[in-house]
Amino acid sequence: DADGNLWVALFGGARVIVVNPSTGQLVRTIPIPTAHQITSVAFGGPNLDELYVTSANDEVTPEDAAKYTERGSTFRIIGLGVKGLPATDFDLSGVPPNNVNLMSTGGRYLLL
Repeated sequence: DADGNLWVALFGGARVIVVNPSTGQLVRTIPIPTAHQITSVAFGGPNLDELYVTSANDEVTPEDAAKYTERGSTFRIIGLGVKGLPATDFDLSGVPPNNVNLMSTGGRYLLL
């Protein structure tokens, strides 16, 4: 985020944690009580102040299905008081092709 913290999705943990990478300290926990297989986080919105959290719905027991009713969903969380950073472009055109698989999409590269 803009404060330098790292946001981590906890698969099987029903939450997102925020860690200060310089100190290793836990800064914050964002519970996602209706989905436990949290897969990814990203900031978005016009001001990069909305947190998007994705979750999976993989090999769920009947007990977990009853408890985590919004598994497999994407969540939008607002009002956190923090902003993300804009995406950063990078150029891999100088990387030898045998070191990485690239696919060009209109002059931009995707890692495969």
